[in-house]
Amino acid sequence: MHLLHLPRLGQTMEAGAITCWLIDPGASYDVDAELYEVETAKNSVEIVAKLPGTILRVIAPTGCELPVGALLAVVADPGEEPEASAIDAFVAADLAEIAKSTQDDDAVPDLSVPLTAPGTTTPASFGTDRGIKVIPKARAIAAAAGLDLSSVTGTGAGGSITVTDVEAALTRVPPDSADGAVAERRPLSSVGRGMADVLTASWREVPQFVQQIRVDATRMKQTRAELAGHGVRVTFTDILIAAVAAAAREVPEANAQFTPDAIHIMADVNVTVAVDTDAGLLVPVIARADQLDVAGVSMRLQELSERARARRLTPADTAGGTITVSNLGAVGIETGVPLVISPQATIVFAGAIIDSAVVADGALAVKPLMGLAIGYDHRVLDGSTAARFTSALRRLLETGA
Repeated sequence: MHLLHLPRLGQTMEAGAITCWLIDPGASYDVDAELYEVETAKNSVEIVAKLPGTILRVIAPTGCELPVGALLAVVADPGEEPEASAIDAFVAADLAEIAKSTQDDDAVPDLSVPLTAPGTTTPASFGTDRGIKVIPKARAIAAAAGLDLSSVTGTGAGGSITVTDVEAALTRVPPDSADGAVAERRPLSSVGRGMADVLTASWREVPQFVQQIRVDATRMKQTRAELAGHGVRVTFTDILIAAVAAAAREVPEANAQFTPDAIHIMADVNVTVAVDTDAGLLVPVIARADQLDVAGVSMRLQELSERARARRLTPADTAGGTITVSNLGAVGIETGVPLVISPQATIVFAGAIIDSAVVADGALAVKPLMGLAIGYDHRVLDGSTAARFTSALRRLLETGA
């Protein structure tokens, strides 16, 4: 037998929620089979098997926040048919080890919760709060929202209150107050809460500035038309990403990260791209984008976008981003002020391409102009260094070289 524990899918990951199991209890699977879907603070990913086996018992509940390392399930190795008592002992030993190694009392598994029969789902760890059994994350969400936990009915083991229970209670519309009527309350998902934390920290801790330019998009349109003539369909975002990657290689300070001890110039140019999905904004990463041409960028971005919208991104798809691109031109946004997301030092925001009157060589002309607003971490780049990246990006977009 072996156990499945919640893996750490990123350096900053502390918890995750199992949204669904993809293998039924009693079902056998092979290596690389998709086992379950987990939602983290950054995205939702499917975890694949590293060993073959058969699910004997699911321990982790769905829809509840669990700490990294939490026990998820018991798996039989090929050919094994262990007795229920052996499974009980195996689970109890692991939970005892988790409890022994955990310093935070709130995160210690409640070993008094009875083990369930094979094939059932039971929360593995809970804490208590004023006599109410509630998992720590549910308590934190309730406290932030000012929700009285005594008014919440728990659906977890032994009546424990889960994150789902708290979110359901918050969804109920409260009575009108002096501040006005509330039409709807929308609880934040794990992704939404994680994004809020990251953005708040970036706004508070990163001294940043923005440089704005307008780029002549004539060459971008020509590139798109030329590739279309060869049967290759690309978007302006694809062209922008390729140019950003090339400019970052030319001005490496834009592809850097700040740490308290040093500025790290990153070896690879991994472009993070904002993708709108039904689950909110997800941020897959095009690894080593500077080594791809525009067609290669297009193929990779299309693949990542499809997986993001299907909520099938893997941890590798969202890891290691070093510079971000966000393009809202397709929805008519002309310009904006982007927010640098720590630990990255640069974000490129692109607006719509608009035919505009300009003076060229002393004569009035109409040219397609695209607004760019580039945010920088002032701890990493000064204005002059940032201007070199801004100028390099303009040159690459306008001339292709």
